[in-house]
Amino acid sequence: MLFRSSQPHHVQTDGGTNYVVQLTEATLGRTKTGYVLILYLRLENPNSFDVTLGRNSFILVGHDTDRYLPSTMGTQAELIKIPATGVLDREMLSFTVPEDTLAGSVALKAGPNCTFFVKDQKPFGVRLQNGEFRSFRRRSW
Repeated sequence: MLFRSSQPHHVQTDGGTNYVVQLTEATLGRTKTGYVLILYLRLENPNSFDVTLGRNSFILVGHDTDRYLPSTMGTQAELIKIPATGVLDREMLSFTVPEDTLAGSVALKAGPNCTFFVKDQKPFGVRLQNGEFRSFRRRSW
């Protein structure tokens, strides 16, 4: 199912663990080698036990169905730990993507039955300079 980015949604893993995910912001930046897309999520754990998610369980899907895994380099640990009945208000996922990924819609697969539109179908027409970043709270960019 595809959802609007601003709505929180319950996700159930194959193992039966529940959590709530909401895409709150997207930031796009230009680097020497291409683009970096940073997604900020609000993750909520309604369970009475800690939930640990693999960062690689969040998959970015481009309009051409190319798939990208989040970076686990630098400050991005491979695991995301949500405390029992706790909330992570601004969990960051960072993806390195080629420029042609921005020619159409982009979505984030956040669970077996949960996919969020990150960007609409319109090509991204702004030329960013190396080191320049722009943030978006809506899909129309």
